Amino acid sequence: MLEKEKTDEELLKAVEKGSLDDFKVLYERYFQFIYKIVYSILKDREDTSDLCHDLFLEYYRKANSYHPSRGSVKSWLAVRAKSRAIDYIRKKDRVILKEQLLYQKESTDQSVEDIALANDDKKQLKEALQHLPPAQRQAIYLNYIESLSHKETAERLDRPLGTVKSLIRYGIRNLKKYYLSPQDLQRGDRHDA
Repeated sequence: MLEKEKTDEELLKAVEKGSLDDFKVLYERYFQFIYKIVYSILKDREDTSDLCHDLFLEYYRKANSYHPSRGSVKSWLAVRAKSRAIDYIRKKDRVILKEQLLYQKESTDQSVEDIALANDDKKQLKEALQHLPPAQRQAIYLNYIESLSHKETAERLDRPLGTVKSLIRYGIRNLKKYYLSPQDLQRGDRHDA
């Protein structure tokens, strides 16, 4: 007699308990689905394959974070895939931007005036950061200076992801208040774009 095919929830429960056989079934059932989601965002086969591999390891390790009350297993897998793909792009873009800035810094002959202005800007930024509450300052530093994703910043600070996003958003608003003149703020000048 043939064994009845397990539901997605049953598979995930078994994976949570360490079942490699059930993990293989889950992998075979959803690999193409996850691959399509990630590829639609990354547009690169090699990066997509790497990220899908990481995602399925994450699904295996974090199967216990699935809650049926929040939706189906398929939607849980899809949301995690989309989120990780977007984080991947953000982190990659920050690394590329950082490398470009370093290259430009090394490859350009700066005048004494440029160096003085850059040093003044750094001094102003350090001073502005000191006016932020410590939690906002840490979150902005890790996210922008260390090029960590929101998720990685949350893990490093041991805080919920939503809290970290709020800390960064409010920190940036506070920095804008520090940098913009009172006239700019009254006029409603916005630099969010």
